[in-house]
Amino acid sequence: MQLGQAALLRLQGIASWFGMANVPMTDPQLYLFGGTSPWITPSVNWTAVDDRVRGGSSQSYFALVPNSTHVCFSGNLDTKTLGGAGFASQTTTGDKVWDLSAYDGIQVEVIKGQEKTYTLIVKDEVLQSKRDDGREMSSVSWEYDFTIAESSIGSEETLKVWVPWSEFKATYRGREKKDAEPLKKAEIRRFSLMMRSFFEKQEGYFELVLASISAARKESVECEP
Repeated sequence: MQLGQAALLRLQGIASWFGMANVPMTDPQLYLFGGTSPWITPSVNWTAVDDRVRGGSSQSYFALVPNSTHVCFSGNLDTKTLGGAGFASQTTTGDKVWDLSAYDGIQVEVIKGQEKTYTLIVKDEVLQSKRDDGREMSSVSWEYDFTIAESSIGSEETLKVWVPWSEFKATYRGREKKDAEPLKKAEIRRFSLMMRSFFEKQEGYFELVLASISAARKESVECEP
């Protein structure tokens, strides 16, 4: 036993000498949804959070694409009911917490989509108390907007959208929150996809087919121009 402990100490010393002691032994890419990880599990599901909670008429859907590992985020964005505003979104549910501190950001792999602007959202806090209607209380969201270009529609290759952590913008109830605490990357609790009107800049039917959402280190990412 003593010999084993001594050998372990020698190995740790060698690792420290070469600067390896604090290097996280993780894969360069971690599939969160899609790829090698299912989109829906017993502990993680997706549910609609649309502007109907504020009296709007927008509606979103989230469905597995038959005979594939892809999902389709689709729906209808209405801007008339709320006077130009509107949103339709799908968000994860459950108590799962993702430790993504070893990664540099999130990559979204798109199969196809209409030429619209979509929003990827992550949260590191879910308040325990609920509203009277059972919905979660508002907390800080970290958002990134990305646009599907017309040139990418119909392409045989997927479109990879790379989002470094520094590109996520903190918001609270739709407004930028410049005094937000830093994102706790070791405690990610929610992922969401949103279609919003940007005050009547877009409306109507939308559809986005995704291959995967993953956490990745920068050196493993094939960035799109």
